[in-house]
Amino acid sequence: MIKLILTDIDGTLVTDDKILLDENRKALEQAIERGVYVTLVTGRHFSYAKFVLDELGLDVPIVLQNGAFIYRPLARDIIRSIYLSGVIARPLIEASREEGLFYFVSSDFLEERDILLDQDYEGPYGIYLQRNSHRINRVTDVLKYLPDQVGEVAFLGPEEKVLRVLKTIEGFTGYSVVKSLLKEAGPFYEVYGSRVGKAESLSFLCDYFKVKTEEVMYIGDAYNDLDIMSLVGYPVAMGNSVPEVKRIARLVTRSNNEAGVAWAIKELVFEQ
Repeated sequence: MIKLILTDIDGTLVTDDKILLDENRKALEQAIERGVYVTLVTGRHFSYAKFVLDELGLDVPIVLQNGAFIYRPLARDIIRSIYLSGVIARPLIEASREEGLFYFVSSDFLEERDILLDQDYEGPYGIYLQRNSHRINRVTDVLKYLPDQVGEVAFLGPEEKVLRVLKTIEGFTGYSVVKSLLKEAGPFYEVYGSRVGKAESLSFLCDYFKVKTEEVMYIGDAYNDLDIMSLVGYPVAMGNSVPEVKRIARLVTRSNNEAGVAWAIKELVFEQ
């Protein structure tokens, strides 16, 4: 029996145009009315996820930035914040420059203008930067403004270049690498502090809501959903998911543009 629903946001709960469909909102509300717990588990920053939180009005812990930050927004309660040391962030930025790789730094989990950026970008990731323009703090040199600890360092560009950059920090400890997906532009990588990943947040959520992992339903679509989906009792893949996600799913639902979250809840929660 499903007692907790966890859902990703991009490519899952919202459409490609970042709209929360009424069908999805109503299905989540109806699940809560039936006594099922609901929360969000996303790779996104709080300022980006806020529009969904405002529509849903969830007064529970929300997992943000792939588990580096867990926050109860209505109570303004910071439950978990795992930072990446600037000692690790600096060589990542230096190596990115050598590779000609586009990068940015998220300096904080709650500050709205958290993205430190010192370069121009034109290419398939432009839509991502446009949608997050309110977060950008343009500086002359990121390294001059780099704090002692940051939320994350992200890389947008060819995967082979990213992997070469990551090799420069293999001798360090205290970091986590998360491969994510921008549907419109392919995969990108993020480096966080120690033990960060959506799966790392699962034990906390189960303890908080007092449920077992086999009673959890997780709905996702991308590479950063794989770790947590392999642990829950009801892994659900969106119709628009990457093939790796579909292969481990108990159910493949409709796409994010077709209210796939609502359809999955109907099939696995309401029809139980």
